[in-house]
Amino acid sequence: MFQVISLSVLVLSATLAPVFANSPASSHNTTCATLVKTFECRCGHADFLSLPHANITAPEKARKCASYKLIDARGTAEPQGVSTMFYPMVKDILANTTGGVSQPVEYPAGADQNTTSGETFVLDVINQGLRDCPDQSYALFGYSQGATLILKALDQLDVPALSLVKSVILVGNPYRVPNKLSNVNGTSQRDHAKSVGMFAMSAIQNNSTVPQLSTDVDRSDKALDYCLEVSP
Repeated sequence: MFQVISLSVLVLSATLAPVFANSPASSHNTTCATLVKTFECRCGHADFLSLPHANITAPEKARKCASYKLIDARGTAEPQGVSTMFYPMVKDILANTTGGVSQPVEYPAGADQNTTSGETFVLDVINQGLRDCPDQSYALFGYSQGATLILKALDQLDVPALSLVKSVILVGNPYRVPNKLSNVNGTSQRDHAKSVGMFAMSAIQNNSTVPQLSTDVDRSDKALDYCLEVSP
């Protein structure tokens, strides 16, 4: 129980700075490594894509049972590995809360926005954990296209599997909709803005389904949906 509580506090509190810290406006001379920490380095930026992407936990270890797993889904065009958006946070959590592993979602993250294989990856990891590692808990992180992936995966988890998900963090969610309790701004404050994600707007106009957090997850105090104010 202590591990679960510690994980939840680490993930959901404002102490996740520098990743979720407020920051001054950037200049053209600011390095992209700094921009990543201030939410101003967006997916597709040449410097952002040139930053090293790697697994923090060896794949063999990540597949084994652990106290908790940090599962992150990277944004469009990011190379396979832990998303640069979450890399500092994931390292910090693992360094301060023992027993955990990092397991990046394996999927193309291509321009076609097809997240199907990534959704299957997340479902397989959690459902296998439910069978083989029943005491294992999970934190799910999604950036940009990865946020879409996490939303769609959450919608497919049954109640026992969903109960193991202790924390959800979305950043730059293209399907973001207003009036969610989980909506926060870049300084972790409740966001009452009426802004709508660009994909959500398109889906609404076309009478299509908008992937979003369920009411239960949204009201659970374990989810944060960060709006990138610098995003188009």
